[in-house]
Amino acid sequence: MRGLIGALRADFRLSGRPAWGYGLLCALVICLPLMFGVLLGHLQEGASVALGGYLTLFGDAPGQPYGDRVRRLLVTTTTVTCGVGLGELVRPGPWPVAVVVVGLVAAAGVYWPALGTPAVLSVTLTYFAPPGMSAPLHLGTTAAGGLLAVLLVVAVWPVRRLRPLRRAVEEAGTALADLLAAGGRAPLADESWEPLRRRAVTALKDLDRALSLYRISVEDDRSPERLPAALTRVFQQTIALRVLRAAVVETGVGTEWERELDEAVGVLARALREAVLPGGSPELQEALAAIGRFADRVDEIRGTARAGEAPLPAAVLLGQIRRGVDRITMAVRSVARQAAGGVEVGLRPPRLVRPRKPEIMAGHHPVRVGLAVVTAMTLMVLAHEHYAKWFVVTVAVSLRPAYRDTVERVLLRVLGTAVGAVAAAVVLAVAPGHLYLTLFISVCAALGFALRGSGYGYWAIFSTPLSLLLSDFSLPLDWGAATARVGFTVAGGALALLFARLLWPRGHRARLTTGIAEMLDSHAALVRSLIDQDPAEVDSRGFAAADAAGRLADSLDLLDKEPGGSAPWRLREALTAARRLRDNALALMAVPPPEEGAGPTVTVLDLVADRLEKVAEAVRTERAGVPPDDLDAVLDELGAHVDALAARRLDELAELADLHGDAADRMTGLRRRIRHAAAAQPALRGIGAEAVRLASLTTPRSR
Repeated sequence: MRGLIGALRADFRLSGRPAWGYGLLCALVICLPLMFGVLLGHLQEGASVALGGYLTLFGDAPGQPYGDRVRRLLVTTTTVTCGVGLGELVRPGPWPVAVVVVGLVAAAGVYWPALGTPAVLSVTLTYFAPPGMSAPLHLGTTAAGGLLAVLLVVAVWPVRRLRPLRRAVEEAGTALADLLAAGGRAPLADESWEPLRRRAVTALKDLDRALSLYRISVEDDRSPERLPAALTRVFQQTIALRVLRAAVVETGVGTEWERELDEAVGVLARALREAVLPGGSPELQEALAAIGRFADRVDEIRGTARAGEAPLPAAVLLGQIRRGVDRITMAVRSVARQAAGGVEVGLRPPRLVRPRKPEIMAGHHPVRVGLAVVTAMTLMVLAHEHYAKWFVVTVAVSLRPAYRDTVERVLLRVLGTAVGAVAAAVVLAVAPGHLYLTLFISVCAALGFALRGSGYGYWAIFSTPLSLLLSDFSLPLDWGAATARVGFTVAGGALALLFARLLWPRGHRARLTTGIAEMLDSHAALVRSLIDQDPAEVDSRGFAAADAAGRLADSLDLLDKEPGGSAPWRLREALTAARRLRDNALALMAVPPPEEGAGPTVTVLDLVADRLEKVAEAVRTERAGVPPDDLDAVLDELGAHVDALAARRLDELAELADLHGDAADRMTGLRRRIRHAAAAQPALRGIGAEAVRLASLTTPRSR
């Protein structure tokens, strides 16, 4: 109960500034047809156009690039129109056919989100709609409403077409600046670091997605296509900086370098933040001066290390940090240069990019929704009650994959229906006439769509009366109708809760095994890709590993919302270990590559990948334990290997001490080996340690 109350409070907490302009635009899409219908005496036709526009706006994604928005709106217009046609087709036929068809549409809308709620609503509302319009007219008015929504959304494209792209660039730069400022300071706890990291990853993905929807030409003077690459370099080097800094601190080499590194990274973070903000003009001279002071401190430590007065591996690690800071500086300079005159793209039509592959929802939930809707349709068709459609609609839109989410949806749905039904009855009692009802609907539309992106609770409260009033616009809206609507909504919510409680209430637990095995396999593939150090391959494997971990995290979140369910704490810890492993993989990519056959790097990576693959197989077959390997022994040898190389390098430096000039700075084979071994040791240890931890937390015996 405490979790439900907290979720409801979060639903009504505004997460951002309401989009009042967008709300007025949506109100216009709904208000214009209603107004013309009232003035011309065609209430049903006007309401049908308005309902088509309202259902089409369900598929809109305000704030996203117009290419994505237009594609979504056109797809939703098509599915809503087809839903109306399907409803008209089955309405005259036998009721069992209608029951099966609506149930299949509801299941398909869950299985294939491209159909979604609008298609289910259009079929259901059409089937229960009162007679009055012919099927062709109904199809035409619905399509007209959808096209009206598309035209009004696109109408502002010439003057606002770049706003989504600029917002994406600003959000990505700000998120990376916050991550850089945190990563350059004393290492944060995972609880503080993980939200910053997640926000940065999401912002980079959103920026890539936004750019893919713009037609960018080489003739563009300030083409923004190079921004994601520069910001990605900042992200990768920041992750490596955090890992390497923690390793240097463990060597006990002193603390002066920390203060100077903090100053340099802090100035770089401010410069990056200023570079992407409107009107920002970052000054990098201060950053260059701070980096110079840090470089001088690193050179001083290197000198003491060569003299044997400081640990040589610490000097190597600080040298690697210095190179990483230089790379971050160049990336920030690139971002500042690209954003100096503002993000611009030539005036070209938006790209209608198709999704790479259809998004589907696996598991039992589509079947559960289909069965629930079939049951609701059977009960209501036999009842022969016009308002019974709200019973079916409530079941279809309230039943969620998790029980707690279903309870939340039911409460919001009942509350929204009560507000809409009672308010409409009051409006008509105080000021009878459809013009006043149109004004009330327009206010609900403006408030609902304006608050849609910043507070879901408000959207649920205002959107429920919209579908209710638009579909019944030409019918009497007295207190009896209000009571019937609320009663059917409450009954539909009760049926949704019953199905959520009885059908596969712990269905997410059954999917954990597959999710765990996929996460282990994907991280094994990531580790193995580090052997060849192909940046494109490592990036691809890293994204796949992060996606697999995200799917497992979603399953755990849903399991927490089931009655009496709770996600195993070991699997939560396993997700943290997997994220740390990915961080160490990025850190390893930042260090100089090893020479062929030099050191235990390849051996460690091979053994880590083998262990993760063996654990994944053990999870699938539910076999307790993992076959032994030599990973622990090889990890123990890492330190001895670096110490041996450091001793040999000191001997080499002593031999070169009598030579003239900068002979000690020559790049010898031994120097290359110590540069790689010392810089890679923290990342390799981290990869190995997190792999061991991940294996112990996910084996069947551990769970």
